[in-house]
Amino acid sequence: MAEEEVYRALFEQSNDAIFITEEERILEVNPQGCKLLGYDRDHLEKISLFSIFAEESLPDFQNAMRVTLENRSAFFETKFKRSDNSVLDVEIYSLALNNRRKTILITARDITLRKESERLIQKEREILSALLEKSLCGILLIDASSHKIVDVNPVAIKTIGKSKREIVGNICHQFICPTEVGKCPISDLGQTVDNSEKKMINARKEIIPILKSVVPVTIEGKDYFVECFIDLSESKRTEQKLLQAKLDAEAASRAKSEFLTNISHELRTPLNSIIGFSDILYERLYGDLNEKQLKYVSNISVSGKHLLGLINNILDLSKVEAGKMELNYSEFSISSVFDEVKSTISPLAQVKNLEMEFKIDPGLEYIQADRSRLIQILYNLTSNAVKFTPDGGKISVYCKKSGNKAVFSVTDTGIGISSEDQKYLFEPFKQIDSGMNRQYGGTGLGLALVKQFVDMHKGRVWFTSVQGKGSTFVFELPVKGLDEAENPENAFKDNVTKVEISANFSG
Repeated sequence: MAEEEVYRALFEQSNDAIFITEEERILEVNPQGCKLLGYDRDHLEKISLFSIFAEESLPDFQNAMRVTLENRSAFFETKFKRSDNSVLDVEIYSLALNNRRKTILITARDITLRKESERLIQKEREILSALLEKSLCGILLIDASSHKIVDVNPVAIKTIGKSKREIVGNICHQFICPTEVGKCPISDLGQTVDNSEKKMINARKEIIPILKSVVPVTIEGKDYFVECFIDLSESKRTEQKLLQAKLDAEAASRAKSEFLTNISHELRTPLNSIIGFSDILYERLYGDLNEKQLKYVSNISVSGKHLLGLINNILDLSKVEAGKMELNYSEFSISSVFDEVKSTISPLAQVKNLEMEFKIDPGLEYIQADRSRLIQILYNLTSNAVKFTPDGGKISVYCKKSGNKAVFSVTDTGIGISSEDQKYLFEPFKQIDSGMNRQYGGTGLGLALVKQFVDMHKGRVWFTSVQGKGSTFVFELPVKGLDEAENPENAFKDNVTKVEISANFSG
């Protein structure tokens, strides 16, 4: 009687679900079985044993029951279906109590969490396998304690030039960082090694530059390092080619600039003679000329001066590109510069009956800059405005102060610039009107020089334009010259945006 009470206590208090069954009937079930399935005891003792199993696992369970009756016991895994239709993974030990009556004791343990853990581990294995197989980088899986290679992906196999069997089991230093044996940077587990350039030796004893990174991982409780690398051989060759191409381009640019400088000097000498002597003839210092002769001499002088101007522009540009152009800073009044530009450009504007307006902010009188280059900047912008503005239009030249900058603008009511052509504006030798029968002349050097000279002053230049309505070119220069331009304390004063400046100048 005492023994029966002991067995009953074990049955009732067991942490495992226990069922006593006879064929398809549940004769008895303990509290843990009821809890596991979500049914009370009366319900379980009225339903079929097979109804508590997931449909897909029922055939395996029936087969396990036959094995139990034949061998007295069986151990297997299956799935229970709970009252809420959820499915549990269970581990079952079955014991035949009476083969004749087919009475079987079933002990079931919930292994859902273990199975989920196994599924996660399997998923991690599949992900790792996919990374190894599909990665574009070479990957080595290295045992953290021995530094021996455990696995290797196809890219690493190809780069090393040996079979997987020849690689796995070797120390990683045999292939990667061969000069660092005994001082491996991945010795301390948990330390992530930053990307670094190293060397690899392949099967042909060739040294291959690589970029590698090492990350510690734990797989199924064991510590490893995942070492990834990228073969830099091709990028190093490309880098060398690009460097050589850069050096060649710089040499060609210097040669071009030197050639332009030399040829410009050679051309200017005879041109000055042509212009000088044609002017002497035009002034009739050595005798009278008839009307036709005077016209031809005037054409020679005008054409010579035009050609000299082009040559001077080419010479200036070549000097800037060769780094031989220097600025001569001085302090001068902006009004004197405006007067000089106005006197030079006004005759051209009068021919087309253009209205010219020059205005200076009352708070801005002097500036420190290269005076001749500022005049050249303004002349190039205003002559362009005259060239591209139809008869009867208007050109406005303004200067105002913004923080520590002097901001200049040249606005016209000319033809404007299409959005497609705007990207070419500051490129040398680019003309937006470049057809064979183009209406407007020029070499495309004017704006290129404007940008170069503004940049040399540590300023900036920009523009706004609407095709058919006109353009506004704006540039700004430090009022106090280079010292102020390079002083970071003054940077916060420049709080006027391009849009605001353009709007102010247009109104």
